[in-house]
Amino acid sequence: MAQFCPPLCFCTCTDPHGEVKEFGAFQNEVSMCKASNNILVYQARADQGSGFCVTGKIEAGYIQVGERLLAMPPNETCTAKGITLHDEPVDWAAAGDHVSLTLTGMDIIKINVGCVFCDPKEPVKVCTRFRARILIFNIEIPVTKGFPVLLHYQTVSEPATIRRLLSVLHKSTGEVTKKKPKFLTKGQNALIELETQRPVAVELYKDFKELGRFMLRYSGSTIAAGVITEIKE
Repeated sequence: MAQFCPPLCFCTCTDPHGEVKEFGAFQNEVSMCKASNNILVYQARADQGSGFCVTGKIEAGYIQVGERLLAMPPNETCTAKGITLHDEPVDWAAAGDHVSLTLTGMDIIKINVGCVFCDPKEPVKVCTRFRARILIFNIEIPVTKGFPVLLHYQTVSEPATIRRLLSVLHKSTGEVTKKKPKFLTKGQNALIELETQRPVAVELYKDFKELGRFMLRYSGSTIAAGVITEIKE
């Protein structure tokens, strides 16, 4: 199943009536995905008619005018009314294209950071808790249960907490060398459980690499890289 991943960008949007919608003074990312397509959205803006426009890159697959898309979250559907490629209207676009999509049937204010648009018949996974294998980088303090981090994947940034330290893993084989460690230090491989403040669209790394890998930051520094192994809720 294909998924769409979200890029971040400051996003100020206007609905057809001219009302400004600000999505945050941080980078705002909206994601779109349909069956075999994966569109990374950078910006949302008002359309001259009904609906609104999003701009981004198709990372995989394709999209056609008239297709129904599902936004996850918030589990709202919309329709691709138009596609613009190189400032020209087209009927379809494929992987690698930077496009603008005109969408109708959904309120722009329901688009949140990290939203993914996908095939309504194959909704992308949305959760607040998942397990992952991580590699700890250089960090001066031990990583413990309850450790606060900033989850980065693609261009999405979301506050999160390390809820469980499940095991320390062998660097080469991945075998468990220690269960339920009290803390993790630099250079260690480990299996952990993360919880985000808000639902995020993710996938298992083995199924979709772009939505299945991430970085963890703390106090302005990148402290770990990881891949998602299990989605909990």
